[in-house]
Amino acid sequence: MIIPALFLASTLAAAARAAQPAPLPAFNFVDLNQLRAQAPQVAEPASKAADVIDRYHMAIQAGKDALYGYAKTPEEFAESTSYWSGVLKDAGVEPGVATYKDGFYTLPYHAADGRVIREFTAEPRQFPPKDEPGLRANMALARESLNKAGLTPVSSRVLNLDALLATYSILYLTKADAAPEHETRLRVLQPGDDLDLDIIRVSGVTTVQVPEPWMVVYIGPELGFVSMAGRTLDEAQLKLRNRKNLLIGYGKNIFGETIYPTDDPEWKFAADLYFFQ
Repeated sequence: MIIPALFLASTLAAAARAAQPAPLPAFNFVDLNQLRAQAPQVAEPASKAADVIDRYHMAIQAGKDALYGYAKTPEEFAESTSYWSGVLKDAGVEPGVATYKDGFYTLPYHAADGRVIREFTAEPRQFPPKDEPGLRANMALARESLNKAGLTPVSSRVLNLDALLATYSILYLTKADAAPEHETRLRVLQPGDDLDLDIIRVSGVTTVQVPEPWMVVYIGPELGFVSMAGRTLDEAQLKLRNRKNLLIGYGKNIFGETIYPTDDPEWKFAADLYFFQ
């Protein structure tokens, strides 16, 4: 019976030793200034700019004669329409009574001069990627161009939505037309083929920016572009004539055309047509 007693005693002793607190470190006085110096520096959270839209129900678009958007709840609907009603009032536009049904809401409005609101969402290639100052500079350029063209900006907002590349949206006033393609708007033409800017400028539209050789931002009615290729010059000319006649038959107004050689070993000539939609 001695062995178990000795075992129990040694076990309890070991437990007691383990339970004893470790010796305290030597006490050193630290004054208030030292505490401030040693305190970790926590960065202040970046505040969101007032012109940034980062929730989907707050993003609004322009329809034929009303603004519209999407909201999951009546609370989201109320928040968005209250916000945009204030934006309209600040711009001298009278908001109407908003309606909400099945996740979709509309906000009618009335401009004293009878103009309508249109919306422009920038293409991400208009400014450097992940460069907010560049984005904002481009937004300022677009606003300035609209003002010069007599299209009054109503709002300009940075869009920071998780499913989209960073961009911006501008609402502005313009004169309505029965054919939307004839309205003077801020637009982008980007067919994928390089564009002849001299021809585009001759059309009378206002060139705002040329981000790429195949892309132009402009103010005016909607432009159209079509390109064809021919193995010979005669083939390219024939295709150009046929397409031109077809477009004229559809009521399109042709304002420019060009034929030029290419580097392709088979399709040696290209023909481009420029027209108003």
